[in-house]
Amino acid sequence: MHAAKASPRLSGLYRYPIKSTAGRSLERATVGEEGLLGDRRYMLVRPDGTFLTARTHPRLQCIVAEPSPEGLSIWHPDAGRIEAVTRRFAARPFETAVWGDHFAALTTESALDRWFSDLLGEPARLLWLGEVSSRYRPGLGKRVSFADGYPLMVIGEASLTALNARLERPQRMAQFRPNLVVTGTAPHAEDGWRRLRIGEVEFLVDTPCSRCVMTTVDPATGRFQPDREPLRTLARYRRGPDGKVLFGQNLVALNAGELHLGVPVEILETRPAVP
Repeated sequence: MHAAKASPRLSGLYRYPIKSTAGRSLERATVGEEGLLGDRRYMLVRPDGTFLTARTHPRLQCIVAEPSPEGLSIWHPDAGRIEAVTRRFAARPFETAVWGDHFAALTTESALDRWFSDLLGEPARLLWLGEVSSRYRPGLGKRVSFADGYPLMVIGEASLTALNARLERPQRMAQFRPNLVVTGTAPHAEDGWRRLRIGEVEFLVDTPCSRCVMTTVDPATGRFQPDREPLRTLARYRRGPDGKVLFGQNLVALNAGELHLGVPVEILETRPAVP
């Protein structure tokens, strides 16, 4: 007698209030047009508007930000705690860009700018999207947060397990910064998904997620791993037709709704897997 096959379920929910900072594990979350409520609503930039990420500033991943009644509570083990209080924000338009998308975000306050500048060792400003993002991506037909390009990203637990089977030292899901994690699937099953329903929300699986040096940052220390793993191993077996290293899938929500851990994941439509 064969054991019953596990059905896919949502096993992880993660929000990143400030782009490139630590992810926060959630039990439930609201999904809207721009992604998870509260996800990547803040971003650090240089004075000229160039955005700052853990690709060049790995210490960002040691910053923990949590929503508070007045805005955001921010903490770092070396710098201590500071509160971002939205009613104190200057909220002046400030031109910035994320990977070629040029738009205006909003300024916060000088005390926050100084705190982050001191931590990073260079002038920096903390920007806020406001209640509604002014960044619109015509190709998606959606407003998007400060995320790299898509509102959401999903990875299967089995995909990380398959990667770790090739490595001497296991890697953590936090290094890949997904919003959604699914259990009960085959390794890289998400490569062949086109449309799915999780709880009450339907998603379009748009493109594979290309990976970069950020995956080699140890979230616990805020330092790059000297062996360049897991990117080096992924490059051996997870390259797409264009040569990019692919791991996980970018999602667009087709309706708003609530998610919570343990809800079923229904695969509504599939496609040929890439890579």
